[in-house]
Amino acid sequence: MNPGLRWYLISSAFFLVPGGIQMVMFPWLVAVFLHETPARVGFAQMASQLPMLLLILWGGLLGDRVDQRRLLIGLHLGMMAPPLAMAALVQADLVVYEVLLAWAVIGGCFGAFAQPARDALLNRVAGLDIQRVVTLAIGVQFGVQILGFGLGSLADKIGPATVMLMQAGFMLAAAFATSRVPKLPERAPKERRNPLLEIGEGLSIAWQSEAIRPAILLTFAVGVFFAGTYLVVLPLMVRDIYHGSAGGIALAFAANMLGTCTTIFVLMRRGGVERPGRALVLGGLASASILSMLHFELPVWGFYGAVYLWGLCGGISMTMSRSIVQEASPETHRARLMSVYSLGMMGGMPIGSVLLGWCVGHLGARNAVLVPVVGMLTMMAILLTRTQIWNVRRLLAQAAH
Repeated sequence: MNPGLRWYLISSAFFLVPGGIQMVMFPWLVAVFLHETPARVGFAQMASQLPMLLLILWGGLLGDRVDQRRLLIGLHLGMMAPPLAMAALVQADLVVYEVLLAWAVIGGCFGAFAQPARDALLNRVAGLDIQRVVTLAIGVQFGVQILGFGLGSLADKIGPATVMLMQAGFMLAAAFATSRVPKLPERAPKERRNPLLEIGEGLSIAWQSEAIRPAILLTFAVGVFFAGTYLVVLPLMVRDIYHGSAGGIALAFAANMLGTCTTIFVLMRRGGVERPGRALVLGGLASASILSMLHFELPVWGFYGAVYLWGLCGGISMTMSRSIVQEASPETHRARLMSVYSLGMMGGMPIGSVLLGWCVGHLGARNAVLVPVVGMLTMMAILLTRTQIWNVRRLLAQAAH
């Protein structure tokens, strides 16, 4: 492993632990601490995702225009501010629903610029076998987020302010680790055109690619149906059916992530997948089938077991879709194309959060899980009959950057 990739992965680990903390603590603060309704839980999750939806393409443009390493160092330092401010507000007992919405929106704005730059930087330190390195990076992502879930689960024991201070500390460590990534070779300067034209160029390349287009469409469906279930339905099932708190929410998220990490370990051992398009389709079909198990009255161990199995399938979808896009993206447009990929997920998540929050409120949590099952099966049928996703093959990079 080259030094650039090693420090990139260390930086990613420090960067993603606060995200794992946030994924547990934010729904806990809304659903348990403030005990809001399912609809307001769904709206809060939607608000946290809207900045990514609105700004991610601009983040991709910036990531293609400037040095990604320097950009990430500055963003990581800036991302220390929201948890520090929230810790002060918690100590002053000023946490209300609107404050949580503001916290989520500000954090999402930073994330919209950090994610495309981080995705593009990966290719420049990865070497030739991009699929393998993407799989490794996602393994690190989900592995360290389990640590974040564990820390987030401590919110109702040691207090949310202490956990928020931990978030800021990890962001500082991420900035330091990113600074240790070797400076990248200067790219030849190019003429800068109208930003909207450059963003449109990235969208056009993504839509015209027979590999990238179906991967992004499927990712959008995952954002609507599976991410919405993950962020809204699972916490509400823990609260309303299994009478859990922050620890129960963290365990549900960790079980899902552990399943994903198991799949990634297997993929790393076997050296990747030669037909990632087929793996993507079959993984999505299996995910929908397993998710339907949550419709039944499972004991608590059965609930967490089903969530783990769902995570096994999610590992296939996450690694295959991202590696397809990264392999097929030209270096000059990579941050923009990765921002389109992220937009696919982030564009679906607000819709899914509101939709599934409404479904839980009107149908109950167990019946609500059938909505994403039917939705994902429908999307799979469309992609199989209208695109070439079944024939997408693995690519190797032509040169390291």
